[in-house]
Amino acid sequence: MKLAFIFLYLIFSLHVESNVEKCHKNMVAIQNNLTLSRSILKVHCVSKDDDLGDHFLRFQDVAYNFSFHDSLLITRFKCILWKGANLEYHQNFTAYQGGAYLKCGKFNSWEARDDGIYFSRNREPMKLMYIWDKY
Repeated sequence: MKLAFIFLYLIFSLHVESNVEKCHKNMVAIQNNLTLSRSILKVHCVSKDDDLGDHFLRFQDVAYNFSFHDSLLITRFKCILWKGANLEYHQNFTAYQGGAYLKCGKFNSWEARDDGIYFSRNREPMKLMYIWDKY
């Protein structure tokens, strides 16, 4: 029984590996569209495997983006955004959440606006998802 389990696991692993190579990477993009305040947006994103560090976006800079393949375990990227003169407004959220199966070519777009943080999946219209919290 143990040998059969190992054999099935190896076949599954090889199948998933070959599919990952054919799979387009998923992408997360974060845009600073703080029109009224025109303040700097600080971005910090992490997964269980990667800490992407701090990034600072000026108003209407090119979006900060990162791309990746889903892992065999559930892939999740959490991000924290800060805004304001002293970065007193913030929001912590899940920018990408994988599932039970590997996803290919997903595009999660986030936009920081003065009233909150908006989200679009695969270029659908933006929806308000979070309002800013204040320290």
